[in-house]
Amino acid sequence: MSLPNQDLIFLNSITQENINEFFTPETLLRLVNIIESQLSENAILKIQIQELRDENNRLKGEQGKPKFDSKKQKPPKSTDYSSEDERKNLQPKPNKGRGERNHKVKIDREEIVRVPQADLPADAVFKGYDEIIVQDIKIVTDNIRYKVELWYSPSENKTYRAKRPEGYRGEFGPHIRALILTLKYGCNVSEPAIHTFLDYFGILLSKSTISRFLTKDLDIFHKEYDEIVKAGLSSARYQQIDDTGARVNGCQYHTHILCNEFYTAFLTRPHKDRLTVLEILFCEHEMKFTFDSASFDLMKTFRVPNKIILYLQKNVFAQTLNSELLEPWLQSLPSDTKQKDSLIRRIKEAGAISYYHTQKEWPAIEILMSDAAPQFAHIALIHALCWIHEGRHLKKLNPTLTLYRELLELFLEKFWDFYKELNEYKVENSPEGARRLEQEFDYLFATKTGYGDLDERILRIANNKQELLAVLENPEIPLHNNAAELGARVQVRKRDVSLHTITPEGTKAQDTFMTIVQTAKKLGVNPIAYFYDRFTQCHVIDPLGVLIHKMAGVPPPTTQFR
Repeated sequence: MSLPNQDLIFLNSITQENINEFFTPETLLRLVNIIESQLSENAILKIQIQELRDENNRLKGEQGKPKFDSKKQKPPKSTDYSSEDERKNLQPKPNKGRGERNHKVKIDREEIVRVPQADLPADAVFKGYDEIIVQDIKIVTDNIRYKVELWYSPSENKTYRAKRPEGYRGEFGPHIRALILTLKYGCNVSEPAIHTFLDYFGILLSKSTISRFLTKDLDIFHKEYDEIVKAGLSSARYQQIDDTGARVNGCQYHTHILCNEFYTAFLTRPHKDRLTVLEILFCEHEMKFTFDSASFDLMKTFRVPNKIILYLQKNVFAQTLNSELLEPWLQSLPSDTKQKDSLIRRIKEAGAISYYHTQKEWPAIEILMSDAAPQFAHIALIHALCWIHEGRHLKKLNPTLTLYRELLELFLEKFWDFYKELNEYKVENSPEGARRLEQEFDYLFATKTGYGDLDERILRIANNKQELLAVLENPEIPLHNNAAELGARVQVRKRDVSLHTITPEGTKAQDTFMTIVQTAKKLGVNPIAYFYDRFTQCHVIDPLGVLIHKMAGVPPPTTQFR
């Protein structure tokens, strides 16, 4: 274990001659914080050392340490830092009874169950029916032998062939294709398991055919995917964003989740930096870079050296350049080669952000909600942060001393009380309520408990005041980023089952179908019915992009996306 330099200097300054001078409340509190820090670090290191020992034993063919030495031993503290329990306790719980569920059940047939007449006494009087709804399903094949008419015209030397119904042109019908897509992306079933399932019902198709259905000839779905993203970006003032890891042919990629209450889009890219986030928001438009006063202010924020800013102001001020035209200027920067790549990236980020907000070709998002990851900052006009993330950081504190545990529990209680007030404000917002909550925020997050780690976390929350209180002027935005995190969980579960995609077309197909399925759920569209509709080209179900605009209550953008 190692102490921070300032703590080492403090302890080394204590000598035999001046030890009595250190018996003050401030120095004693600092010593207690050092003890707490070391105890916490020691507990974490013990767990890590035991995990390494267990792994070493497993590699040697032995067993690791049992989870519990005896029945009396208590399990370790949970490492689940989720704040869902606290958040859900603050939300009204809907009353879902059996009657409401039965009302939604589609009745396919009705049967009367009669009492045998022989069992009834002579004076029995009929009193009606006791209605019981039993849900069941049966899966049957619908294999069709088409006898396609052929006609030949000798005068025209031409053969006329009847056309099969739309969706039945290959060897497999639309129901099977819709089922395969729904099992894969709606139920997260692996391709071998899909093959086994269909084999149980006598459907003879190979694993390669299933793979082909999932990756080939999907233009109609890719087009709808593009429309979903475009409609989603223009459906509301705010967007939510998050990312999680993905694997493409064994390489590390990142799946970005872009969403709001009307849609969820998945976009897998090699990187997760700010330029990648901007590329996603550019929505297939060419990324350009504007060098104006706003972009140069951003460069200062991104710590671009003054000499580089002066160089760019002299050569490209008031210009908008594409990547090809900008590249010669970037390569001629007066900068150290070791730092050049990072420098170029920060310059591009500043120029791209400025262009994003000044162009008029498509709508730029106004509010972006995310966690506190740096790549999401400075992109939107308003950056909102997630309260659940802040609560999670507080719950990660695991003090050893009883006093510090009590201080943490007391502050967490006040934290969630304030969160409840913000929820109530979203329903009945007013200027007076906004001013009161802002004052409460300043008071609550100016708290000094004496517990060093907790005070440091409180200070970080206070420094994010503007981002956390964005809801006061924009009550329509959520207080948490759970929608994006739930989207990330979908990707994680897909990765658990399928590990990774292999080809670019497979990666694109996965993004497309996860977007369609998750968006369809939000719009109240049955995914299997949607896939069947698209394969048969019945067009009973509207395009999901159109449904997004209808549900959002906004017209499609007057400036059409290219």
